[in-house]
Amino acid sequence: MEAHQKSRFFDFLLASNRPSMQNFEKWVLQPGMLFNSLEQWWGKNKKRETPHEGIDLCRFQETNGRINRIGNSTKIPATFAGSVVKIDDDFLGKSVYLSHDIFSQDRRRLYTVYGHTTPLAAIKPGEKVAAGETIAVVSGPGPRGTDILPHLHLTFAWIPVSLDPGHLTWQNLARDPRITLMDPLEVLSPPVIGIKEASRSPAPGATG
Repeated sequence: MEAHQKSRFFDFLLASNRPSMQNFEKWVLQPGMLFNSLEQWWGKNKKRETPHEGIDLCRFQETNGRINRIGNSTKIPATFAGSVVKIDDDFLGKSVYLSHDIFSQDRRRLYTVYGHTTPLAAIKPGEKVAAGETIAVVSGPGPRGTDILPHLHLTFAWIPVSLDPGHLTWQNLARDPRITLMDPLEVLSPPVIGIKEASRSPAPGATG
C-alpha cells in the first residue's frame, strides 16, 4: 500500500482506550502472534492448520517497563472508513468484516477482518463507519479449557469485488487463491516506539 494509505489504527486504539492504555510504549509480540506464523502462541504452541492470517494484539509494555494486556473492555476502532459487510458467529466468537474504498491495481477491494470481538449494538451489516470509530470491544477469554488470553486478531486482505462478502469465512480467507492476505505491520502505522518481541509465552496473566 502507498504511504498515504497506511492506517492510523494504533493511534485510534490508544486514544479510544484512555486511561487504561495511556502509558503504552510498545506491543509485546510473540512469534506465534505474527503474520504467517505456523505455530500457536498459547498452550503448548501447537502447529496451526494454516499460516496465521493476520496479527494478534494482546500484551503491551508501558513506559515504566511493566507488561500489561488488553482486556474485554478494550474498544476496537475502524482501521479506515468503510462499510460493515458481515458479522459472523464463528469459532473465534464474533468476527467483523469491513470493506474499504481502497483498491489494488487489479481492482480488488481492501478488507479488514477483526476476530474475538463483541460488536456494538449499532454496528450491523450495511452500516458505514468512519476511520477511528469504535465498532466493537474485545471479547472475553478463549474457549473453556484453553489458557488463551483476551486479544484482538486483525487481518487485512485484497478481495475481488465480485466475491460475495456474505460467503467470506476464515477458511476461505486462508485458502481462496483469489484472496491476497497482507502483513498487518505493512498496513498499520507503527506504534509509539516500536515492537518488543518475546521468544516464548509468559504464564497467563503474567506481568513484570
